[in-house]
Amino acid sequence: MEPAANKPRAQFDLAISDGGMRLKLAEARLTLTDEGIDYTLDGRTGLRAFSNLRSVRLQAVHGGKNSPWEAMAELSFGSGKPLFVHSSSPWGGDDPARDPVFIAFVEELHRRIPAADAARIRFLRGVSEGRHKVMEAVWIVFLAVFGGAGALILYKTLDGTIPVLQMLFPVAGLVGFGFWIHQSIEKAKPGVYRPDALPRDLFP
Repeated sequence: MEPAANKPRAQFDLAISDGGMRLKLAEARLTLTDEGIDYTLDGRTGLRAFSNLRSVRLQAVHGGKNSPWEAMAELSFGSGKPLFVHSSSPWGGDDPARDPVFIAFVEELHRRIPAADAARIRFLRGVSEGRHKVMEAVWIVFLAVFGGAGALILYKTLDGTIPVLQMLFPVAGLVGFGFWIHQSIEKAKPGVYRPDALPRDLFP
């Protein structure tokens, strides 16, 4: 990581939230300084200092089975609410113009964090262990329920009850949906990373 001293302020326009329930994300200008990150959310303005930063979590967020992968950075502090920075539009949809801005923000954030703070901050990738176990449980249920349904369709096809052409669409749908769930679980797998080796497989 590069020394943060005497660097000019860097600004990024992205969608953010504090983790609360909201229909639409807030639009904000994030300003990175030598001391921390400055932004305004719900009328509250202030600098969140790197000295108060406890963890940075990078996640791949999937908007839907046929939608591009989005990304999110969760910054947790010793006091106050966390900051969630999104690569998506405020409505959570794909916005290709924001992808390079989000990536530049994440890169500059890690460059700005002083080495002394980086030594104690936790740099995490994926979701929490508990949430990942829930996703794995959903995967098992999918395999049991839809795998059984797929096997029944194949059996009915082999004994001539269902024509082959009518079987292809539902089976292909089940396989595609199952692949999407499996891919989501793999991308969400909990782990850690080094601030000088960003997990670019999670970027949009």
